[in-house]
Amino acid sequence: MFEPFFTTKDEGKGTGLGLAICLRIVQQHHGTLEVESRLGDGTTVRITLPVRPDTNVAALSGGGGL
Repeated sequence: MFEPFFTTKDEGKGTGLGLAICLRIVQQHHGTLEVESRLGDGTTVRITLPVRPDTNVAALSGGGGL
């Protein structure tokens, strides 16, 4: 699913670059991209990115959100 041009869509309905590009961007930012899929339940895509060392984590957890 992370291979460029892999798609399950009908011909002419998409290039299949979405997840390949997403994975590359996440990896360039030293993060991870995980996919969990269960037949009949759907699919979850989880992206985890590291916090920059100079980030004030206490200020972020004050309810302001990202």
